[in-house]
Amino acid sequence: MREVSIKHGLQSAKDVLRPFSRVMLKLISTGNQLAPNMITPDHFADWGPKISKVDAPLNILRKAIPMPTMHTESTAWEVNLKTSIELYTIWEDSGVLDQLETIDENLFDVILDIMDEKRDDYEDWLDEQDEMDDF
Repeated sequence: MREVSIKHGLQSAKDVLRPFSRVMLKLISTGNQLAPNMITPDHFADWGPKISKVDAPLNILRKAIPMPTMHTESTAWEVNLKTSIELYTIWEDSGVLDQLETIDENLFDVILDIMDEKRDDYEDWLDEQDEMDDF
């Protein structure tokens, strides 16, 4: 039902996902996975509509994230450029971006700008590598 509501851009899906726009921006624009240290009022105050007001200790919330992600705490904020580019292709080919456009057009536009910028950065990096190989 959730996928159908998102696919068809139902208002209820838009309302539910609106508080998570920063989280979606991080995950889609970098292709990153979650790390326990991301659940903080400073980094993602909008993990939920009221995460900054949650009474439970954040340590308990962090423990709910599966253990295999624990090793990503220091690297989760930085993603290899090539990895991001590859995941953008997946987001496009799988229809994720189309669904995002129906749910939040502004977020979609921001993510497209980020994707274009990173693709340009990657092309520049590849050109630099070719130039270095010529020497």
